[in-house]
Amino acid sequence: MDYRRYRPNKKEKVIFGLEAAALTGIIALCFYNSPVALFTFPLVFAWLLREKGEGMGEKRRKELKLQFKDAVQAIAAALAAGYSAENAFREARKDLQLIYTGNTDMVQELSAMERKLDSNQTIETAVEDFAKRSGLPEAETFGEIFAVGKRNGGDLIGIMQDTAETITQIIETERQASMALASRKYEQKVMNLVPFAMILYLRMGCPGFLNPLYGNLVGICVMTASLGLYLLAWHMGKRLLDIEV
Repeated sequence: MDYRRYRPNKKEKVIFGLEAAALTGIIALCFYNSPVALFTFPLVFAWLLREKGEGMGEKRRKELKLQFKDAVQAIAAALAAGYSAENAFREARKDLQLIYTGNTDMVQELSAMERKLDSNQTIETAVEDFAKRSGLPEAETFGEIFAVGKRNGGDLIGIMQDTAETITQIIETERQASMALASRKYEQKVMNLVPFAMILYLRMGCPGFLNPLYGNLVGICVMTASLGLYLLAWHMGKRLLDIEV
């Protein structure tokens, strides 16, 4: 599995489709007051599919990072107990099955590594393959260092412990940044709804006030430009609050 790209399942696509239909309807009502605008549904759906996919993919990588940290700690503990590197990965898989309920991503990856070991592949190759697909810079760095340490007889326990400590610090920093920005993200969500609320308020409270903007070329251009500015502001707000550690 390539964790760098998220592929929604059929159920998620149906949910995204319903959300895209609702969003298309709101845009058609507020900005164009015409059913013709509903034909933009494919564009809205494609955009929403990409945005939701990126968000869910990022969430999955964060969960994988936490699981990877626990796996590295379990591997280091097994190595300290005298297991070989190959058997340490097998023991780590057993430990993670006790920590996490269900067949999590990292448990599946460790199981896949075991199968590769059973087919006479090296543990270095298995780790490097996971690191490339994980989308985690920490895993990629770990894979490279682990391969060199395994082949040249390096301090594998020290490598594991340093990797776990680094990931722990990153996760803690991300948690603190998320807590600090939680209120700002909530405010952004509220502000994203304000333009639609204002238009609906004017349409209900002052019937006919926005009629000059509907059903003519100038009005369509004005409303399209307004929608473009809204999307630009939304994108800039998202980028400002999207802090990478």
